[in-house]
Amino acid sequence: MTKYTLGLLAGVSLLTVSCSDFLDTAPDTRTEINDVESVRQLLATAYTQFNYGLAAEFSSDNVVDNNAPHESNMTGDTVYYDLTPFDRMSERLFCFEEVEANSGNDSPSNVWLGCYNAIATVNHALENLDRIEAEQTLSTSDKAKAEACRAEAYLSRAYHHFILVNMFSQAYRSDELSMADVGVPYVTVPEKDLLQHYERGTVTETYQNIEKDLQEGLKRVTDSYYTVPKYHFNRNAAYAFAARFYLFKHEYDSVIKYANKVLGDTPGAVEGKLRDYTEFKDKNYMDDAINVWISNESPANLLLIPTYSGAMRYFLSTCRFALNHEAAAGSINGSGPTWSLSIHPTFMATGLYVNGKQDYGLMSLKLGEKFQITDKISQIGYAVIVRMEFTTDLLLLERAEAYLMKLDFASALADMKAWDDNMQRTPVDNSAYFKELTNEVILAFYNPENQYSAHKLLDYSNVPQMIPGYEIYQGDMEAYMNCLMHFRRLETIHTGMRFFDLKRLGIPYSHEIGKKTGVMKPDRVEFLDWNDTRRALEVPSEAISMGLEPSRKYETSDGESSMMVAQPGDLVVFEVDKDGTNE
Repeated sequence: MTKYTLGLLAGVSLLTVSCSDFLDTAPDTRTEINDVESVRQLLATAYTQFNYGLAAEFSSDNVVDNNAPHESNMTGDTVYYDLTPFDRMSERLFCFEEVEANSGNDSPSNVWLGCYNAIATVNHALENLDRIEAEQTLSTSDKAKAEACRAEAYLSRAYHHFILVNMFSQAYRSDELSMADVGVPYVTVPEKDLLQHYERGTVTETYQNIEKDLQEGLKRVTDSYYTVPKYHFNRNAAYAFAARFYLFKHEYDSVIKYANKVLGDTPGAVEGKLRDYTEFKDKNYMDDAINVWISNESPANLLLIPTYSGAMRYFLSTCRFALNHEAAAGSINGSGPTWSLSIHPTFMATGLYVNGKQDYGLMSLKLGEKFQITDKISQIGYAVIVRMEFTTDLLLLERAEAYLMKLDFASALADMKAWDDNMQRTPVDNSAYFKELTNEVILAFYNPENQYSAHKLLDYSNVPQMIPGYEIYQGDMEAYMNCLMHFRRLETIHTGMRFFDLKRLGIPYSHEIGKKTGVMKPDRVEFLDWNDTRRALEVPSEAISMGLEPSRKYETSDGESSMMVAQPGDLVVFEVDKDGTNE
């Protein structure tokens, strides 16, 4: 089954189907679905094939411009280069500019395409499930399987709209405030018309629809009927998604409620439920380390999503934009409250790629790529990255944040300490470089006067604008939040989640771009305040050209606001040589 959402992506083709082939075919043509089992098999394809992580990473503070003057934390010298970007897309994303169509597998257009194709599959599955139940007398086992199918369908539809609204809209603030922010089209029925017009609605309406589907899925979710449950919305993955959704919606009791279903009710008591880093022992080859990260046997991995993505190649190349300098010092290449080494030992143990000369940047093998060969003779195929979309490790930190926002410091500390203790269990004994996470340690390290915390401290002054009724007050609360966000940054490196964190907390940040001639200063600095419209990525130009409202407003020469419309074009999945050349 291949289903197209043409009102959202005009003229788009997926994989091997050409645009002309599609236009010669009736838009309602689809594979026949005659029983519940065929619906179950169809839902195996109800997940995006594209990775939102790269676009989100380049839009966050996890990437810097190597060409701009920086104080290198590795050498202590001021270093700049004259490097070229990996591609035009990475440059435009880093500069907070719109990205053209045909920009590669990891482009915002493909993120949009992948999510709406998954949603289209869900809607097709639900329509056929309704028809099958109306036309046939189902056995008891088929009725149970049908309910499981509905659960996966509702959860997938909610999840993909959740990614879309957090990528292409402003962050949710409250039902009242977010009525002023444009959402994303919430699609719940299969398309019948070749050209379907959609309204984006508001962020509030999008979140309400997500919550409705999420709750319908949670009512029915089961681990039955899956050969490999972790590639589907199984029970624990559904609870983890619910916890994340309610964290973004600022309903902290619900975060704790759903996290407890996976982690247990006692803060910090998660033995055997987190990632076992000792499994990386003697995994000296890249592929072996990647296999440990994405193993469906790991208790940490709750939902795995394979995506066509070349994201690893952006960080492997000695290119202009990289995880380097301040971005590295604030994450994997910087000391922390409980570790004294500059590079966190866990990342050394699990595979840390030092990019050519050390000054170019770093990459963790949690971003590792598997290569799907389609032609053994020519050695060409698809670059695939398996996203660890929901994990117990991140869920633990999400629950810790909920406790913290409820001012339950003891429970927050218990969960943060459990996460940190687990990170200290490396394949090689590094106990000499660690100490225990305590209240005193947190308050001492995340002190503005501590030189080692400089790249870990964030500005939370806009939190009341984003989360009405809450603030991160100076002192203990601010120190705990900085510790938590530091841990989250480490846990989510390369996944794109940092972009969501900066948005939802209204944290201002900037990108320094290029170098001025004759002086050691950036050529320009792009600053994003809490309400900057560029915190939402622009929707694809193809959709705008079909009449969809843009995410951003643009000023004309006379000061009037207008929309920018580009010509529609085809999107493609690039097939590459195994060594990464000849896209």
